[in-house]
Amino acid sequence: MSDLKDSVTSDAFWLKTLYLIGFFVVYRVLDLVVLLIGAVQWVFRLLTGEVNPALAEFGDSLGQYIGQIIHYLSGASEDKPYPFRDWPDSKAED
Repeated sequence: MSDLKDSVTSDAFWLKTLYLIGFFVVYRVLDLVVLLIGAVQWVFRLLTGEVNPALAEFGDSLGQYIGQIIHYLSGASEDKPYPFRDWPDSKAED
């Protein structure tokens, strides 16, 4: 019971809680951004027959960022995602 009381009164616990809520909100907004990227890529491919390489590269780095958020939210990593570390580079091959 003492551990629970220590956790509840700890500033670090509440700060981590705020980070979790904030990154969850960012994750939900990025859900819509991914949908928008998919729609724009679909239109681009419809009109040109090819994907937009800049948008594909951004989508790749965005996917990695979303993965970082999920790792943080699930407790798999204690490293906070962007803006607390660099934005992930795209690993898409040209």
